[in-house]
Formats: sequence, C-alpha cells, structure tokens
Amino acid sequence: MVRYSVLRGLYDLEKTIGCGGFAKVKLATHTATGGKVAIKIMEKTCLGKDLPRVKLELKALKTLSHKNICKLYQVLETETHFFIVTEYCAGGELFDHIVERNRLSEHESRKFFRQILSAVAYLHSLGYAHRDLKPENILLSSDQSLRLIDFGLCAKPDGGIETPLTTACGSPAYAAPELVMGQSYCGSEADVWSMGVLLYALLTGSLPFDDMKIDALYKKILSGKYYEPLFMSKASRDLIRSMLQVDPKQRITITKLLSHPWITACGVLDPVTFYAENNRARDKECVDLMANSQNATPEAVWTELKKWKYDYNTATYFILRHRNALGVPLRLSPHPLRAPAKPRPSARTTLGENTENLPTVVITPISRRSSAVRQPKKRIRSPVLEPDVAQVPVKKIKKTPTPDVVKARTPDLRHAKPATPGSARRVLGTIERSLHRVRHVLTPRKTPNDPQQPAILTSKDLCNVSSTEYKDPEFVISQLSEALEKKGIACEREGFCLRGKVEPNATRRLNGCSFELEICYLPCLDLHPKVPSGGESTPTKSILKNSNYSPGPRRTLFPVVRLPTATVGIRRKRLKGDSWCYKTVMEEILALTAIDLKQSFESAV
Repeated sequence: MVRYSVLRGLYDLEKTIGCGGFAKVKLATHTATGGKVAIKIMEKTCLGKDLPRVKLELKALKTLSHKNICKLYQVLETETHFFIVTEYCAGGELFDHIVERNRLSEHESRKFFRQILSAVAYLHSLGYAHRDLKPENILLSSDQSLRLIDFGLCAKPDGGIETPLTTACGSPAYAAPELVMGQSYCGSEADVWSMGVLLYALLTGSLPFDDMKIDALYKKILSGKYYEPLFMSKASRDLIRSMLQVDPKQRITITKLLSHPWITACGVLDPVTFYAENNRARDKECVDLMANSQNATPEAVWTELKKWKYDYNTATYFILRHRNALGVPLRLSPHPLRAPAKPRPSARTTLGENTENLPTVVITPISRRSSAVRQPKKRIRSPVLEPDVAQVPVKKIKKTPTPDVVKARTPDLRHAKPATPGSARRVLGTIERSLHRVRHVLTPRKTPNDPQQPAILTSKDLCNVSSTEYKDPEFVISQLSEALEKKGIACEREGFCLRGKVEPNATRRLNGCSFELEICYLPCLDLHPKVPSGGESTPTKSILKNSNYSPGPRRTLFPVVRLPTATVGIRRKRLKGDSWCYKTVMEEILALTAIDLKQSFESAV
C-alpha cells in the first residue's frame, strides 16, 4: 500500500533506510523501469526555517553532474510534503564501512579520498562550497564508488568561491577554526579542513578532535593539536598536517591537493581530475524505448526531456541511461498512468480522499487516469540481474491461446494451417516467460512479511554484515539481546530485528544514537574451479570476519543459500544520532556477543 497518494503508480515504497530530524529516506522501486531509488520525504510543517535549505539543495542538485555526486532523478512537491527522488546507493554510508573495518588501510583510504577530492574540486570549480563534509554524508554504490550527498548547507556566493562567508554551519567535530571563532571564512578553505578530519577518520577510525563538551571540543580545534598514531605513514601525517592548519592561509589548497605526492602515490597514479558527467546527452536507445512505450515519436520525447523538468519522464530516462551503461537489457513496463489495472477490492481510496497529499507541481504524463487505480503486484524476475535493479513487471500469460484472433506478424506464417496453435513469436514468448517463472520459483527468498523467518541475504546484500558460526537465528538474537541488556541499552524486538537506543553519557563521552540489528541468513560459499575473466574474486569482507576461510588463487566464489546449513549473520544499521557513538557501541556489542555465543556454545557441548 502506498501511503502517499502522489507516489501511487509511480513508485513502490519499501523499507525506511534513513531518518533525521525532519525527513526520512525510503527505498523504493521505480515502477516503469524496475530500478531501485531512494526517496527523501520531508514534511513542510517540520521544516520551519530549514525550508530555504531544501530549495538550495534542489537548486544545487539540478546543476551538479559528477560521477561522485548523488544524482537527482525527480522532485515532487505537494501542499504538505517534498519528495526528492535520487539514485540508490546500495553500499550504505562510508561511515559503516569504517565501522566494519575499524580503520582503513592507506591504499583503500587513498582510493576513497581521491573520489572525495574529485567531487569537492568539481563543486569548487562551479563556485559551490559543501560546508558539511563528513563520512555520514558520503555513500557507497554497489560497485564501491563514492557518492557525495546532503547539499542543504552548501553555499554559492555571488562573488565566487573566494568570497567570504559568515554563516557558521556544519558538524562541530569537522568545523574549521575560523568557523569556531565566528569569523568570516572562505568556503573552499573550510572544506579543506573538513577533508583533513575526514582523511584522519579513514586512516585511524577516530576523530582528531573529539570531546562531548562542545567548549572543550572547540578548544582542541583552535589549538590544532591532535594525536598521530605510530602506524600512520610519514606521507599520511604530512598530508593531514597540511590540511589541518589553524591559519587558513597556511592550509593546502584544493589545486595543490590534486597532484599531491600522497594522492598520486608518489607518481604511480595520475593527478585527480574533476570533469563533469554528461548525463544530459541523448541516448538514442533509451529515447527510442520511451517513445515506443508512450506511442510518441523519438523527437517529441526528446524535446520534452530536454526541458529537464525532473519529473517522472526525467527519472525514467536517467535510470534507463544508468542501466544501459551497465550493459543491462533495457525494458519498460506500460506507463504507470496509462497502464490498465484493476483496483484492489480492499482499496477504498477515491479522488476525494487524501487531498492533503495531492501535488501542487504538475507532472507531465502522456495521459491521466485515476490515482486510485493500482498496478497488479505480481512480478516475474528479470533474466539479467543487476545490483540496483528490481524485477520488471510483465503481463500475465493467458492460459488459452486464441490463434483465430491474433494476426500473423511474419510473412512465413501467412499461409499457416488453421490448426497451428499461435505464431512462432507467441510460442517463443511463452517459452521465455515460462523460463522466467521457473527461475523465479527456484530462486530462494524470504516470504514477504513473515516475522517467523529471518531475511535470506544474497551476495549483493552483504554490506554492514557481521558473520557468526551459528545456524540458529533464535539463539543468536537471544544472545544479542542479553549483550544489549548487559550494556544497559534499551531495545525492542520486532521479528528478527532489534532496535536499540543509547542515551547521551558524559562519563563515557557518548552523544547518543539509535540503531537496528537484524538477524539474517548468510549465503553459503561454494567453490567451483572456474577462472573469471576479471581475475580473482573474493566475498565481502564482512562475510570473512570471524572465519578461518582463505580462498585459493584464481577461484570464484558462488554464494548459495541452503537453509538447513546456512549460517546466521547480524546486519547493522545506524538510524539516527552520533556516528562515533554508534561505532563505539557496535564494536562493544558485537565483541560481547561473540564472547557470549562462544561460552554458550561450549557449555552446551
């Protein structure tokens, strides 16, 4: 059921993947393409003085086009809500990646930091300063490339990027000294300081300046003194020092960072570039497909698309381009507002209901139907899987063919005997769809909304997952609940999910956070002596955690789920609150749970 009527027929809302003070982010499926998207939902009444921030963010996202900046697909506005549809980043927050590994290697930190640097340099080249750079505002896509998000605090001064700014904003732990002192500042210089804090966090798994009391934190920032762990290389220490200069005029510039020896690994890598992505170029295959779906000419569709209204057509085009770039076969279901559908018997929504969610911004469909009409929900899986693409709806196959009604479409079949049961095209289509059905049936998956059955993960769902050696989900969740109780953390259980909340604690210097721990089945790892063309392949590191398994050279891992033998994993998610508090709590809880599980298992034996 779609709670927000303006989204009905356009997107199928799924789970909440993020929330904040006045917004929440939902995972959703774009119904026309089957592509996964993220929808940021904001209530206008809760925005208050932050309403200009939303408009500023939308203006920036419509302007920016870079491979490491999250792409905007569609904007819907009603009398009560904003709906911002963006690309879905399946890898979650970069911060969760740090939590999983405690700290990153210099090699991996360099790989990520080069992408951050490219995105920020691109912003500065267009006159924007981000002003809120931190790991929580950087997401990972399914291919482990970064996406910069949250442009609500960005600034684009009329006089250019070097024009002084006066508004102090951003997260205190990442704020430059000039902001702390309340002075006017240059946005690009403030961003460089934040990038220095961010790089320190990647390399060490902690903050250079940290204190629960804000006054004490600001004193540490103004002093510019921080601890340099011995495991950090000299090159890393030198680079961070050049970015964390209290005097902004002594701070390294973005231009010099692009070719810094640490960034280029002493000349092994090329200097970082920041070219714009040409997302608005015409993709003939995508345009032709949309034209065929809408019974329009390609020129008419492209003329409409070139207006870049960021409506449903814009979203469809961007998603199709993304799929085409990945080499996934393109297909479109009938237009959501044109496709015939039967209203569900239980649905009593009429056009007179839910008027508070009707749009005030006109979306441009090809034709209009009642928003109360729903699409059938039965789907068949796409033959080619892609990490961020969902199943594409197809029409239901009729059981009894009617050859005397269907005209032959090929010259070879014009003289076919009346007894011929349909055209070759229909036969092949039936065989193909039957194969889809067989594949759909044989694919193991969790029964929807079944609280008695943990989720079954696939190889592309292993982000932020810790593995165990146990196969009883009830046993693991009970031990996890006991570990939370021992730490004095209140939690609620719903099915196989535990939601906990940590209150601020001055003694332990924790600012408080809320989180979710989900018990799930992990795919088994079967080895087959097949050599992939791309070289060696290994599973996500979270799967290897707590395991003695070591893959042999040049062998591929094929994950297969067998419920009788599948092991249980713990999937982590920060819901809201302080990220570093979340990191500390997760490390303590998972370590304590591992000890309790081992002791319980040994005592049982």
